[in-house]
Amino acid sequence: MVCTGCCSCLDHIVTYLFKQLSRSTKKRSAPLTQESDRFLHIMQQHPEMIQQMLSTVLNIIIFEDCRNQWSMSRPLLGLILLNEKYFSDLRNSIVNSQPPEKQQAMHLCFENLMEGIERNLLTKNRDRFTQNLSAFRREVNDSMKNSAYGVNSNDMMS
Repeated sequence: MVCTGCCSCLDHIVTYLFKQLSRSTKKRSAPLTQESDRFLHIMQQHPEMIQQMLSTVLNIIIFEDCRNQWSMSRPLLGLILLNEKYFSDLRNSIVNSQPPEKQQAMHLCFENLMEGIERNLLTKNRDRFTQNLSAFRREVNDSMKNSAYGVNSNDMMS
């Protein structure tokens, strides 16, 4: 229950940031309010805050017994879209930490996670991401169970 509430709150924040950032990059949009502008400025000055949230949510999904997968998927998509470069680096780090014979499978898991996902937070896109995330979690867990050693969850948090 607490996890669901936290995910919902994080999703609202991430969605707000994504919408404001999208508005600020459009040519003909109304100017941002001072509050929105300040919020975006803080996020841009301290990207590590959002990056840490992305790492944490992904870590929970991959390494913990995540019973709130639907709730976790909602902020995760927004976090990925806000941090595409960081997500790419994180993905590469996870893939490269696997034994050589498992790297291709792990890379494919991440490719499938983003398959058919558009750069928006519309409900249809979120639902597709949630479905992809279920398959991703299953595939990653199967891959890691078959491995004598996998990525260390502490490595992912750095």
